[in-house]
Amino acid sequence: MPSRLSYPELLQRYRRKHGALVEPRQGFASLHPSLHLAYSLGRVRGFTDLGTYVPKPGDHGGSPSKRRPPAWAFDLGRKDRFLFKGWDYLKARRLALLYVANYKALNIEYVILGRRIWSRSNGWQPFTRDSSHDFHVHVSGHHGEVW
Repeated sequence: MPSRLSYPELLQRYRRKHGALVEPRQGFASLHPSLHLAYSLGRVRGFTDLGTYVPKPGDHGGSPSKRRPPAWAFDLGRKDRFLFKGWDYLKARRLALLYVANYKALNIEYVILGRRIWSRSNGWQPFTRDSSHDFHVHVSGHHGEVW
């Protein structure tokens, strides 16, 4: 998929090939609507849903003041759990790079994979806080202007 497409272009291309968006296992209401296409792009590539909303602080916690859905983040994994590879897992890296190439259209603020984090403000940087992202891709949405 070419990079830097607009949201309508990405959505049209997605719908032509895959039809309807993929519903998170916690339901569409569990994830901010501006992230449904990004989430679906990962799911149709064979990634599994590791969760959207969790009632705790952070992007998965939804509204910061009320801690209720929808979440502003989602996690995607694979049944093989990346084989402990993180960034070196090619399928996951391709998905992360797709998200980064289309971050504006997909309303993405940052992506974490393995020991790397990409953000709108800093680009790619080392991620040293923990090793949990060696097993999944984390995507957080941009809280500013949507689409």
